[in-house]
Amino acid sequence: MSATLGLVLLVQGGGGLINNLFADSKSWFLLNHLDMPAGARLAGHAVMLAVGLLLVARRGGWARLLP
Repeated sequence: MSATLGLVLLVQGGGGLINNLFADSKSWFLLNHLDMPAGARLAGHAVMLAVGLLLVARRGGWARLLP
């Protein structure tokens, strides 16, 4: 369960960070649809990415996700 949550946070955080840095469009990333300053949105994406990486790595999720 935590590996799945980690993967979701990893995709949302990493994709949203890339989207905001290079495209700046709303797309489907969660934080892009919240009314907040751009700096807070970037920080939120970075935190989601870090937490996702920690959850996936802690549970050994890479071995299960990439056989």
